[in-house]
Amino acid sequence: MGIQRFRDISEVPTPERVIDIEERARRIEAVWQRAQLRRPIDIPRGVQRFRSIEEANSAQRAHTEARLRRLRDGTDETV
Repeated sequence: MGIQRFRDISEVPTPERVIDIEERARRIEAVWQRAQLRRPIDIPRGVQRFRSIEEANSAQRAHTEARLRRLRDGTDETV
């Protein structure tokens, strides 16, 4: 799908309405599922000091991997 440009808002086509109730429910369910994955990230509180950028990158990688593991297992309880 390419990019469309419009000179005025009146040129923008109206969005397609979903009439079918089942299709609308499936779309809402998909949005809710995506919202569950996009919850706020559990950032550690306070300031952390690292001796090198490699150590900081390693800590960030470990934190990300732990978050992904919790998401896959369904045990992510962050709010």
